Amino acid sequence: MSQLLRAGLVSEVVVALFLIFIAEADLVAQEIDLPWVRVEAGTFEMGCVPDDPFCLEVELPRHEVALSAFELMETELTVSQYGLFIEATGRTLPPTPDFSQTGDHPVVHLTWDDAASVCTWVGGRLPTEAEWEYAARGGSDGTIFWWGNQLTRGYANFGHTECCAGTTGGADRWVNTAPVGSFPPNGFGFYDISGNVWEWVDGWIDDLYTSESVTDPQPPETGQLRVMRGASWLNDPEVWRLSVRLAFSAEAHTSNIGVRCARDLLGTVTAE
Repeated sequence: MSQLLRAGLVSEVVVALFLIFIAEADLVAQEIDLPWVRVEAGTFEMGCVPDDPFCLEVELPRHEVALSAFELMETELTVSQYGLFIEATGRTLPPTPDFSQTGDHPVVHLTWDDAASVCTWVGGRLPTEAEWEYAARGGSDGTIFWWGNQLTRGYANFGHTECCAGTTGGADRWVNTAPVGSFPPNGFGFYDISGNVWEWVDGWIDDLYTSESVTDPQPPETGQLRVMRGASWLNDPEVWRLSVRLAFSAEAHTSNIGVRCARDLLGTVTAE
């Protein structure tokens, strides 16, 4: 009798392990064509820049960060790219926004887990906050926006209906999301790193900065609220600053939240 029980338990364990294997197989790195840009190892000042009138406590103190080389998607993940993930994994589609989008628009209504899962599926991960901010600054260490200190509609998709749809004569012709790559890239070659949609990152809002210099900082395992970066088509100027850390529930999603995946490099050049 005891032998039969043991045999039954072994069978249950085998079945359970098989089911776990099948579930994880959906998230094995897939070979799909994504626009990756290499970010070389470097050092920058992270946090609110001097004389920023909208600086918040969670963006301080400004501190030195050294990063190893990594790669980041050139654009935000698109509707078409996310569709391949849905087809391959059978994952539930995110809600449809109340405005029209085509395949080259950024996918929206992603939860933090949606974002993390699709990045794993493509062989990457979510960028850390430090990686995101370093890439977003594009070498412009010390300015409020990557293009300077003055907000201008020539570089990003932001604001509300009264400022868009071409009514200002600027490049921002979209009331809602714009097709990725519709605006000029920053100094590192990233499109829409400011605006269009908020981008989930691997971080917690209660992971506070210190004045100490750090190398390749990683977030803690747990925290209170997740963090998004980059602002969106819906937001006003005060949250467009590169240092802004927006706290949000990991389970929440809206029509202005998307993702831009990162990935490690083989033979990575380590920060010094």
